[in-house]
Amino acid sequence: MTQIQYLSEADQERKGLPSASSWSRFEQCPGSFALERKARELGQLAHQPGAAAERGTRIHGWLAGEPVQLSAEEQASAEFLLERAEEQRHRIFGDTSVAELKEKRLWLKLKGEPVASGKFDRVLYTQRLALVQDFKSGWSEPLAAEQSGQMRFLAVLVALNLPTLTEVVVQIISGPYGVSEARYSVAELVELYRGIERTLEAIAKEDAPLSPAPELCAKCPASNICPAIKALVPLTAKALVSPLPDGARAAKLLDEIAIFEGHFAEIKKYYSQRLEEPTYRIPGYGLVTGSARREISDWRKAKEILVEFLSEDDLSTASQFRITDLERLFGKKAGLSGAALKERFNQLLGGVIAKKEPAPSLKRVNGAPKFERLEAA
Repeated sequence: MTQIQYLSEADQERKGLPSASSWSRFEQCPGSFALERKARELGQLAHQPGAAAERGTRIHGWLAGEPVQLSAEEQASAEFLLERAEEQRHRIFGDTSVAELKEKRLWLKLKGEPVASGKFDRVLYTQRLALVQDFKSGWSEPLAAEQSGQMRFLAVLVALNLPTLTEVVVQIISGPYGVSEARYSVAELVELYRGIERTLEAIAKEDAPLSPAPELCAKCPASNICPAIKALVPLTAKALVSPLPDGARAAKLLDEIAIFEGHFAEIKKYYSQRLEEPTYRIPGYGLVTGSARREISDWRKAKEILVEFLSEDDLSTASQFRITDLERLFGKKAGLSGAALKERFNQLLGGVIAKKEPAPSLKRVNGAPKFERLEAA
């Protein structure tokens, strides 16, 4: 039975309309907007928010002044982002007094009706100049501000709502990757607005094109059901019939593989989630829990225990080891190996070793994989 995935809180806030956060994708792959709606109706959305997104939500909440409880690592990341943002504020405005808005959604309206929206993290502004700041709390490298459709869209929305502005500065602020910036004059903002109108027209067409690309498909909620990705399979397979290509075709082949890797991973994730349902079955497949993984829960105490066996140099880098590496090093010093080593190591560090159960993974649980011929889905 199809499980309808209802609009998330964020999607409800957006009223199911296009938003700035996905604007780069809509610009390059207009058909993905309607396909995302279809995937939601089927209950087959890909790339849904996980632990990293929840972490980002908490950090953004803290930066917006909300009473959010952060871990020590999250607190350090949030404070670092705020410090960078304040540095940019002083660089651009100096000692000039500015107004400030945080976490506000603005709407683009055509003929009086809302057609799209964008939510900024922070806007600082005077009568003539606005600074739009977007915080990226993750570890992957974000698009530069001048390449970001999201930031272009936000620049236009801010300009429409603050009509006395003569310039809008947009910044993407990342802990690992620093600050990138773009500036737009009134004339440039007018051109950006016209570009937004063209994109809105493109995504509204019934035959809006789909244009798969690694950087787009990697986050696209519609990728599980995307016919354009599936159409790449025979084309890529054809390239593999003969010896592997070089040059430009090699680069294209690797791009296609990158798309498939993410596509297949999301399909497996979808079926893993379905198999958690009590009545859902896939012949021959099930969720299998792997062996528990050992972890050191208290490195300070572990070092105190191991000081009798390991040198200062060994102990100074011990926390960088996997537990199996540490066990092997201990075995060399203690003259132990195999079962005797594992038993002694666990006995010695039993109070600071914790077992972490891995999440169940999708595997064939009986029979052997069968592949006799390709079948159309």
